[in-house]
Amino acid sequence: MAERSGIVSAENSNIHLGWLAQRCVALHPQLARPSRREIDTLQRSIPPNALVSGAEGEGVEPLLHALEAFFGRLALEAPKWREAPAGDVLPMLALLPGVGCRLIFARTPEGHWLIEGPSGTQQLSHFPQGSLYAPIVAPRKPSEDSGSAFAMFKAALWARKGIFVQAALAALLANMLALAASLYSMQVYDRVIPTQGIATLIVLTSGVLMAVVLELIVKMARSNILEYSVTGMDLEFSHKIFLRLLGIRMDQFPASVGTLSAQLRSYETIRGFASSATLYLAVDAPFAILFLGVIWMLAGIEVAAIPAIFFVIALTIGLFYRGRIARHAESATTASSRKLGLLVETVENAESLKAMGAGWQQLTQWDILNRHSVEDDAKIRRYNEQATYYAGFMQQASYILLVAAGAWVAATSSDLTTGGLVACSILSGRVLGPVGSLPGLIVQWAHAKAALGNLEKVFSLKCDNHAVARPLVPESLRGDYLVTGLNFTYTGRPETLAVKHLHIAAGEKVAILGPVGSGKSTLLKLLAGLYAPGSGRVLLDGLDIQQIARSHLSEHLGYCPQEVRLLAGTLRANLMAGLSGIEEEEILRACRTTGLDALVAAHPKGLDLDIAEGGSGVSGGQKQLIALTRLLLTRPDIWLLDEPTSAMDEVTEHRSLVALRNAVKPNQTMVMVTHRPALIKLATRLIVLGATGISLDGPREAVLERLRQGVPQAAQAQAMRVVVPTAARAMKDRA
Repeated sequence: MAERSGIVSAENSNIHLGWLAQRCVALHPQLARPSRREIDTLQRSIPPNALVSGAEGEGVEPLLHALEAFFGRLALEAPKWREAPAGDVLPMLALLPGVGCRLIFARTPEGHWLIEGPSGTQQLSHFPQGSLYAPIVAPRKPSEDSGSAFAMFKAALWARKGIFVQAALAALLANMLALAASLYSMQVYDRVIPTQGIATLIVLTSGVLMAVVLELIVKMARSNILEYSVTGMDLEFSHKIFLRLLGIRMDQFPASVGTLSAQLRSYETIRGFASSATLYLAVDAPFAILFLGVIWMLAGIEVAAIPAIFFVIALTIGLFYRGRIARHAESATTASSRKLGLLVETVENAESLKAMGAGWQQLTQWDILNRHSVEDDAKIRRYNEQATYYAGFMQQASYILLVAAGAWVAATSSDLTTGGLVACSILSGRVLGPVGSLPGLIVQWAHAKAALGNLEKVFSLKCDNHAVARPLVPESLRGDYLVTGLNFTYTGRPETLAVKHLHIAAGEKVAILGPVGSGKSTLLKLLAGLYAPGSGRVLLDGLDIQQIARSHLSEHLGYCPQEVRLLAGTLRANLMAGLSGIEEEEILRACRTTGLDALVAAHPKGLDLDIAEGGSGVSGGQKQLIALTRLLLTRPDIWLLDEPTSAMDEVTEHRSLVALRNAVKPNQTMVMVTHRPALIKLATRLIVLGATGISLDGPREAVLERLRQGVPQAAQAQAMRVVVPTAARAMKDRA
């Protein structure tokens, strides 16, 4: 029941961002609620008593920064703080000194404010002195994930239409000032020279010099405006494309990392063409027509027709070369992407290539790709040069014929003066100027078209939570899995995994066994939500796992891959990747638990030990140890482990298993893929995968007994003869 009072209840003076996020999402259902980890990170950045002394207190500044980041994460408009509440912009966020954070959502006819806090609602007649207020406003148009690269570029250009309008106006003024030179020549030839008007010459020269200086200033201003726009677009495109990359679902990633990286880098080509083409179509080409009109006014249609005809011819030649340039540009872009992919592959596998003596094969492929790329570039350059030469020829021919036609008109009639002819000859260059830049623009267009096609391939890849408008963010995940009718196939391969029915109850400890290629790792990735089944469903706590927000899954699921790759940086940075607010003592405690402290102590830099890209220079067992230590720091609710100790020695493995046994709580689900008998002891249930799906499923001892007694022949028939019986015999020997 609401409390009516003039004093705010101070039951809890802390800032509860978790509660605030829940209320904001309730007010604006289109918003996506931040993950617990994101909220905790922002919560820790707020001083404990931020509002004790009002808006002037020392802790208010960090609080306002945290709330600004919080609003941004929710996709709300940035908070605009004011010193008094307003009834026309409700709901509002109120920061009340000595009390905390509250929501103002209505005002009664009597003038009381209805506010809400974590403990309930109240009616207030006045607020504490020094309070701050900000409206909670969602964008009118919810931010949408660009479905295509073209839509992303179009939206970015449209958002900066004002900047391009300013640049166009600057170009308009510059072109208008450019008329001064031609008009100046006309006046000098027609008035100054015949009358020997030196005073007139001085005035005209001063005026045209001022126009030239002003034109220079306008062009520099236009350049600065465009530079600002280009910088903003580069930052926006880079951010959105990298964000798109991070969101691509793992089963959608292309096989070649180098090709993918080349495709992602191509946005610079598209941006450059988009800016150039916009100004060309909006300014340069229309002004060619304007200058043509001025020639018509000065010399008549007979003279104006000459540059007009050559303009059309030159434009036709440029369009003729467009198709050829585009064809070779696309081929060159493909070859360049494949070259980068081959280069990345060679660097990553340099050790294997040297050991196998297979470097000559990579060199042969490199030479073939390089030859194709060079040939395509040479043809593009040749076509571009030919189009440029034709454009230059058209300009010269147009100038000569225009002077000839103008001289004929001036000699046979009084319709054109000598000064007018000189002015027309100057303007003719302005008419055909855009044609001269057309070949370069066509080459830009060809490369941009190929780049856009490659980028569209990346944008066509499905992302996490594909086709889910508002991913679910449940308060907790218990780890109850239900898999029904699941089929998964890698692109270009036969069916990898088929599971008709599988239920893993919350709190179960399950080990998955099976031969190489039976789909063990694939099943674990499906349970982690990293892959999506081709058909069937994977339910987690009754929810389709593909509908649960990826960031939320990453918070609650601790996934350790079979092949651990470390990030370039330090050991500390790798242990803290994706985490925040963890004290150094906690890191060292986790290292001592797993045995990683030996690596820390053995190096002079300790936790600041440098890690190369991918973890090169660190052994396979040490990589797994680092991954396992980080997993302990995350304290997940669900543990998914794929051969977590396969590269460790027995002593390190034993210590790691003790750490795992102590870290995994009885009510937490653990699913692990393993061939190691020691790891199987952590499980209470075994699942054996074969060529046709699940071959055995049951309590650990029962499954092992069946493997020892009656199933070896069937297992052998299903290509399980190497993996499972070996593990079973090892378990039997240790028992």
